[in-house]
Amino acid sequence: MTTREIKICNAILDVLHDLDGGQFTELQIHGDLYVRLGKNISLAELDAAIAICNVRRWIVGVPGLAGKMKWNISDRGEAARLEL
Repeated sequence: MTTREIKICNAILDVLHDLDGGQFTELQIHGDLYVRLGKNISLAELDAAIAICNVRRWIVGVPGLAGKMKWNISDRGEAARLEL
């Protein structure tokens, strides 16, 4: 992973951690990342970071209404969040 991908993945894990078991769609995560990082994150970067987190099982996605995925952090993600 690049330094930027690590930063975005860490921010995604922080966003989902702060939900205390709640779920966010990608759009909600994208908006929160803009606030946290103070920069615009492209959708391609967001999709890549979510894919990395999903493959590593740091986050878990479930289909919501209209097929939009809702994401929450896993126990592995909590551990990775502390290590990143």
